[in-house]
Amino acid sequence: MVTQYKVEKMNCVYCENERVVKNGRKKLKTGQIVQNYLCNECGRRFNERSGTPMTRLRTPGSKVEMALKARGEGLGIRATARVLGKSPSSITTWEKRLSNQLGKWSPKAPEGGEITI
Repeated sequence: MVTQYKVEKMNCVYCENERVVKNGRKKLKTGQIVQNYLCNECGRRFNERSGTPMTRLRTPGSKVEMALKARGEGLGIRATARVLGKSPSSITTWEKRLSNQLGKWSPKAPEGGEITI
């Protein structure tokens, strides 16, 4: 018998419905545990990474974060890859994934306002 628990403030990433229940956990190769969910409305399964730039990413989020911080501080792509033991193409892929989501994370600049960089 499978026990299902009601999840607070979690919406389905496919249909945006609130009728979502926990549906097991999965341990990744990195040792991280990811919670799986089941939508009672559309019947689709997803996890807490679905619909985010971390979807289907096998690298730990902490390593991606370190790479992006290094790049933000001016370290080159190849140097960042050497330091973290990853390929330069992985670093650029992470940057592309996150840049596609930038509009959702950054507030829009006020109209007519002055922006200093």
